[in-house]
Amino acid sequence: MSIFICIISAFFWAAFDLTRKLSLQKINSVNLLLIFTLGQALIFGGWVFYEDIFLNIKHYIIPGLVLIILSLFSALLFLKAINESDLSLTIPLLSLSPLFSSLFSLFFLNEKLSYFQYSGVFLIIFGTLILYSKNLTLGEILKSFKVFLINKSAKLMIVVSLIWSLTPVLDKLCLKNSSINIHGFIQSFGLVILLAFLLKKDIHEILSLKKNWKLIIITIFTGIIATVLQFYAILFNYVPIMEAIKRSIGQLCSVAFGKIFFKEQVTRPKILGVLILSIGVYYVL
Repeated sequence: MSIFICIISAFFWAAFDLTRKLSLQKINSVNLLLIFTLGQALIFGGWVFYEDIFLNIKHYIIPGLVLIILSLFSALLFLKAINESDLSLTIPLLSLSPLFSSLFSLFFLNEKLSYFQYSGVFLIIFGTLILYSKNLTLGEILKSFKVFLINKSAKLMIVVSLIWSLTPVLDKLCLKNSSINIHGFIQSFGLVILLAFLLKKDIHEILSLKKNWKLIIITIFTGIIATVLQFYAILFNYVPIMEAIKRSIGQLCSVAFGKIFFKEQVTRPKILGVLILSIGVYYVL
């Protein structure tokens, strides 16, 4: 059942990636993030009102505040990266997060994976290198590292991957000292306050929201469901396992969504990369 929650959460995150990229064609990243976090704050606020809360503020405040700042910074970088590059070439870079998560969770949570599971994490990373290569020669696969260094969107997504490998660990630390409803409300409300300082009033964008309200609503609710499911997933699973499932499914969906919605090419390296990613997930599980 715990693995099933991870899988469902992963599909919602993949759908959230898609709706965010579609939404960015209608609204800038700061306004999109503000609308989403406002929606989150309302949902979690209602949950706090109708259900009892638990909060150990003394042990929550430091990881909670760090999480709010990291979430804002990484979300803006993520939106910039997917807006400027193909979905199927940016989302795969998030597969680096299981490796980072395994290191962070070992250090902060003392969660240890087996050597077999760690080999799965590295297979996921290798699959990503193949996805990013132009063809299946060793030279082109190794050139993927060079692409990461010179491609702006790739560099942004690697930074996001590093930060997002830490945020589930911080979430788990926070959830040891709070209930899900109050944790979600504090995080979303904190982001709203920070985003209010970055908000740029734009009449054109306000009008465009009226025309595209359905897409915005779908984006908000998809993201909220993905977030809540992830909170439950990390309560019942090791963070690296959750991250491996989330990222591998996200990459599979990014290739499919990229082809269907943005006419991105599906190449042999992408297909092989998907197969290696699938094997990596099997090893992790």
